[in-house]
Amino acid sequence: MKQQNEARRAFLKKLGLTGVSLSLLNDSLFAEEIVDTPIKRLLLIEHPDGINPQHWYPTGTETDFTLPAMTEPFNIVKDECVFLEGINLGGNLAGHGAYMGLWRGDTKRSSIDQHFAEKWRGQTVIPSLVHKASDIYNGSRSLAYDALGKSMPALTNPLSLLDKIYTSSDIEASQLSALAEQQRRLQSIRTDLEAFMQGELSDNVVLQAHKKGVDDVLTALTQSGGQTTTVNMESWKEAFEAKATAGGLTSRNENRYQNGILASNTAFTLMSDLHEDAIVTALKYDRTRVINYSYGCDTWDFYMNCDDGGSYPYHNAGHDMSQGHIETRKMTSKRVANLIKTLKETDDIYGNPLLDSTLVVYACEIGHASNHTNQNAPFILAGAGVEGGRYLNYNGVLWNKVLVSIANILGDDLTTFGSTDPEGGALEGLV
Repeated sequence: MKQQNEARRAFLKKLGLTGVSLSLLNDSLFAEEIVDTPIKRLLLIEHPDGINPQHWYPTGTETDFTLPAMTEPFNIVKDECVFLEGINLGGNLAGHGAYMGLWRGDTKRSSIDQHFAEKWRGQTVIPSLVHKASDIYNGSRSLAYDALGKSMPALTNPLSLLDKIYTSSDIEASQLSALAEQQRRLQSIRTDLEAFMQGELSDNVVLQAHKKGVDDVLTALTQSGGQTTTVNMESWKEAFEAKATAGGLTSRNENRYQNGILASNTAFTLMSDLHEDAIVTALKYDRTRVINYSYGCDTWDFYMNCDDGGSYPYHNAGHDMSQGHIETRKMTSKRVANLIKTLKETDDIYGNPLLDSTLVVYACEIGHASNHTNQNAPFILAGAGVEGGRYLNYNGVLWNKVLVSIANILGDDLTTFGSTDPEGGALEGLV
């Protein structure tokens, strides 16, 4: 008994309430540093039908550059963004069909969002959201793929999206504090101990003593209490439904883009506003930490009203690379830039700016709208601690490196993602 108590006291002394590591026990049984893992979130955004490289990519140096017409709206969040040029999609991807591999690195496996949905499963009620604002051509098209490589249906109707996000129960958010951090660390230690205490080690007196010590400290911390905040989503739900109804969207089975309903950008604005509102809300209330969102992922055959006063066919304007092509792409850039700005200005329920924990990746699978090439596909990254205000040209590397970089930024040490890049590795100089 004396030996057991001494082991327990030594363990607690080395751990402490502010300790960050465990001592070596039983031939290095515990050698891993105990660290607090901050919340990370992933938001993927795609727009269809390509770009004009001349009017999309910055001119200048890495830190002193000018944004041309198509990306000019990003000036409001320029210091938060990294603009990537010279990223090629490879493999057998071609034309509009390349949407199938944009977030996968090939056409065989899960998309990067679903990789993290599985990795972070259980941290939130909803593992991931998959949705898009347009459903003109083929409702089955989606950029998200599960672990079996199967396409995941994308929600289009904002009211269905509301149903998925909304909860009638109050949400209780524990305030991030030293106390909460210690509780999480100790709970992690206890889980590891319980995993070790299987089979022949189930009766190990040293492990039992350490587990008893952890349990005692956890009990004391729990009794000392902690701050929590209770929030409710009811007012957001009412406002969301009111906006949808005012725009003419009253049924959860209705799609504003089907059956010729869309005659201008009225429905585009309504649908995009609602989808983007749902994104911010789902992240704010920590309902999910993984979102795969597209403005279309299929061709848009409608006229979009633009800021220059003109109305242009979103898809066909890209075929002739006209002024309409510039103006329509500016409209989606404007929406994404404003969304990033909103994430920067919105705190989550734990009191931290959403952009600090959310990696936003904006891309298109077509690098040139007229010839439908998948070379030099555009990518813009923002948030999650990535240093913004930069323009990086990679001169033709494969997009698998972007996906590996996404994983690394979010704390995953993957070196490959997808089968197309034989050398593997992340983008040099991004982080």
